[in-house]
Order: sequence, then C-alpha cells, then structure tokens
Amino acid sequence: MSARAVTLWFIDTDTPMDVLRSGVTNDVDAAKKIASAIYGDSVLVPSVDTNLATAMDSDDSQVFAGSYGPLTVVSCSLFATSKPSTLTRTVETIRTAASIPERAAAVLLYTEPDSATGVFARWEGGALRRSFAADPVSIIEDEGLPYPFEKPFWAGEHPLRYAAGVAPDPLALPFHPQQLAEQSNRDWLGFRFTRPLAPSDLEPLTIPITGFAIRPADYEPTEADAARYREASAAAAAATAAATAAAASAREQALAADRAPAPVTPPAPVAPDTPAVGIPIAEPIPEPSAEPTIREQADSLITESRMPAGDAETDAAAVDVREAVTAPVPPVSAERAEEPGDVEPQVTPDGEYVEEPNGWAHRVARYFGFGTGR
Repeated sequence: MSARAVTLWFIDTDTPMDVLRSGVTNDVDAAKKIASAIYGDSVLVPSVDTNLATAMDSDDSQVFAGSYGPLTVVSCSLFATSKPSTLTRTVETIRTAASIPERAAAVLLYTEPDSATGVFARWEGGALRRSFAADPVSIIEDEGLPYPFEKPFWAGEHPLRYAAGVAPDPLALPFHPQQLAEQSNRDWLGFRFTRPLAPSDLEPLTIPITGFAIRPADYEPTEADAARYREASAAAAAATAAATAAAASAREQALAADRAPAPVTPPAPVAPDTPAVGIPIAEPIPEPSAEPTIREQADSLITESRMPAGDAETDAAAVDVREAVTAPVPPVSAERAEEPGDVEPQVTPDGEYVEEPNGWAHRVARYFGFGTGR
C-alpha cells in the first residue's frame, strides 16, 4: 500500500540531498522551537525520538519536528490539506518564529491513501510558486507553472494501473496524484516514503525526528513525562535499527535480482508429427488408380488430337510428372495477436500505483508490486 505522509520542509541549501546523505543529527531544542511556532498557545512535551518514516504513522495528538542545520522539517495534521495555497501565511509565520532565513524555500508533501489524494506545494521568497492537489478523477488545486519533473506524468508516461476487475475511469488523470506528489519530494529532497524505494533514494528511516505531545497551556511537565520519553525513545531506537537493517537487506536483494541475468526459457518440445511453422509441406502423392478417370480420358483424347503421333509418348510422361507435383501448403500463420484491450496491464516493481477494486476513494498507489502496508 502507498504511504501516508505529511511534511513541511524549509530548505536553506542548494544541496539538500547531500546534507541528508551525510548523516544528520536532530537538534531537539531547535526542533521544539519550530514546533512551538505552530502551537504557541500549548505546552509541548517531548514524547519520543524516532525516525521520519515511523513518524508518518503517528496520530494527531503529536507534532514532529527535526532541525539539521540548513534543513528543517515539521509534521502535523495542520498541513494535511488539499488546499495548500491557504497555508501561505502559516508558512511565513513559522519561518519568522523559528528564525528561518527568508531565502529558504518551503516545500509541502501530503499523501492520503484512504482518499487516494496527492498534494504538493513550494514557496519561495514568501510567495507560493506551485501547488497541486488531486485525487485520481479530479483536480482540486492547480496553481503556478509545472516543474520539469511533472512533464512525464502529464505526458502519460506513468499511467494509472488498474487492478483486475476494475474498469478504467474515463475521467481519470493520466497519472496517480500520490505518485506525482511523492516525485516532488524525491526531486527536491531525494526520497519518497512509499516502498519499494529506487536505488538512488535516501532512506527516510535514517532521518531522525522528535515527537512532542501537545498539552494545554497550563500543563506542567512531570518526571513521569521525562521517563516515558526516555523509554519510548529507547524502544524506537531499537525498532529503527531493525527496520533499517531489514530495508537495507530488501534493497540489496532487489539490486541483486536486477543484476542477475534473466533466465532463458527453453522452447517447448515439438511433437514428431508437428511441422515447423513456415516450412511448406507437400501433400503425399496418391497411388494411381487402376481405371482412368473421366477427366483423364478427356485430356488424353484432346492431347492426341492436337499433337503428332510421335510426341504422344513423351507428353504422356510429362503429364504423369505434372500430376505427381502438388502445390506446397502455405506456411502456418501465428495465432492472432491480442488486441491492446485484451492484454492485462503489467504491474512493474518500481513503484507504479494500482487502482483498487473498491472504488476510486480507496484506490491506492502501488510500485510494481508497489509498497507494503502502512
């Protein structure tokens, strides 16, 4: 199944992928400052240190934030909207409160498998440059000029793939919006959340992030809160290590399978009495009958009347030869090729999305054997 994700990044570098690949650590104090810019009237209590991929499965009672020098990320239900243009003022408020330079670009990703919705947006210099939100059959928001990474999707190079028994919708987009939204994150930050990941993708399990429980303004953090934070973080660290190792093993196996030569399928055995396709086969020569047929008698009379007597024996031999030669059987033609509509679409294992049989509201993206459960 495709992954649910909701993130807002601030990018103050021209090489964000290099920063993430170098191995980042989370500045928890700076992360709390970012989260407080969103929930200024609440008390934020650290609840867990985990990774970005796991944080996407958390409930709405927490806000997650991470600070990695020139990169900042925050995740909360506030950004789960199909109208990203309405977040422009919020984005600028967070930028100012967290002392993020104005030159830093802000990029939003929101994907929701339950409604098959994909959303992405980008702000530069305090202004919205591009926003897009859609489900498979309707565009909800489309502002600004498309980026180059969008071209293959609009050109139909990533078409919707339908599960068996699901009829194509005539109003459907030429791509799955969740797949396009995650491609924006891959183009700007170097990874996506839905598995399987591409060989060049960063692993979101390796990006640390801190969760903060949202408490009322008069709440006083206790020692029990701190103990729960330490305990949850230790458990999350162990789970992250195990998940990272499993993901690395799965990717290595996938790469090994790609490098392995394709198996050669031997041709099917041919029965001895089955002629090879394309070779004409002569019919067997029939045994001469004891009595001449009516046609043979007529041909003989006509021939004898038109030729000298001396040539009769020679021509009779020629007639026998001609009758012994039969026309070759035409080559056996291959069976009719299937019409395009007869062929079941192939679902390839590099992340294409598949429309599920339970309607477009639950059509989820799948990647070539696409993805695992949430």
